[in-house]
Amino acid sequence: MLSHRQRFLARTCALFALAGSAAQAQSNPHLAEAQKAYASVDYEATRHEATVALEQGGNDRAATAELYLLLGTAAAALDEADEARLAFSHALAANPGLRLDRALSPKMRAPYQEARGNAMSADGKPPLDLGLERRGAELVLTLRDQLQVASSVELWTRTRESQSFSRRRYDPASARREPLPKGPELQYYLRVLDRHSNVLFESGSKDEPHRLALGVAASAPYSSPSRPEVDRTPYLITAGSLAVLGLAAGGVAGAMAARREDAAREWNGPSCEQLGATRREQCGSIDERRRNAEHLAIGFTAGGAALLVGGLVTWLLAPSAPARADMALEPSRDGVMLRLRTTL
Repeated sequence: MLSHRQRFLARTCALFALAGSAAQAQSNPHLAEAQKAYASVDYEATRHEATVALEQGGNDRAATAELYLLLGTAAAALDEADEARLAFSHALAANPGLRLDRALSPKMRAPYQEARGNAMSADGKPPLDLGLERRGAELVLTLRDQLQVASSVELWTRTRESQSFSRRRYDPASARREPLPKGPELQYYLRVLDRHSNVLFESGSKDEPHRLALGVAASAPYSSPSRPEVDRTPYLITAGSLAVLGLAAGGVAGAMAARREDAAREWNGPSCEQLGATRREQCGSIDERRRNAEHLAIGFTAGGAALLVGGLVTWLLAPSAPARADMALEPSRDGVMLRLRTTL
């Protein structure tokens, strides 16, 4: 049974808690019920309502710290030392400056003292911390979780003011590496969550994010003033057209050559070797056809060759594109690298 003094202290602590967390209680009715139960020194109800509020999830850091404090105090009063120690560990992770009233009984303070001893470190650092830094061409996410209470970590990022923040959630790890995003600046904020997605730690926020310089990224095109840009399309079309016509002329020349060979075979064949008349008298029209085919073959061959040469010369004489250069500073593993790309 609790003494009259302990009941008075519990009510007093609860009144201060109620006064300092009205906003959180409005957003989570179970938190308000847990506070009322604690003020009434009803530890069973306090434990139940705090547990329900935490399992509901989505509590901010202040509400999370208070709910775990209520749960730890109620569990300690009900002789659930292990549950109380775990709850106090979460409360201290969310609020490292948490202090329990020294007037409470040793039974209620013992789990808190054990959790606080585990949270203390020689370097004076808080038991729970999450940071992001740039190392060369990588981002390194570093987690310090001395009490082993983190269930997941969240990294919210964007590279422009006009963008919405994108969330990446990871399992807890002491260090995690990510490639450096593109852009001049990274805006981000961090959160550590318990297994019900209640906030145990946060650094930065959507309205006031951290800012990390990623390096200067610029592209500066350059065109030589002595070589103004000229449209090469007409030259290329002309060269292509001449080449096509040259190939067509070559095809006609080949056909004429084949026709000439047919006429020559017929001229030298037995049909033009009858007795009583000369070969010309017998096959004069065939010889004329042979000569015409030969002349056409020679003409189309010469014309096709001229067209192909003209197309090649036109393509060679077409003005080239002006020289351009793209320059940019890019992050590298050892620092910043200047990249230069030219087009001739």
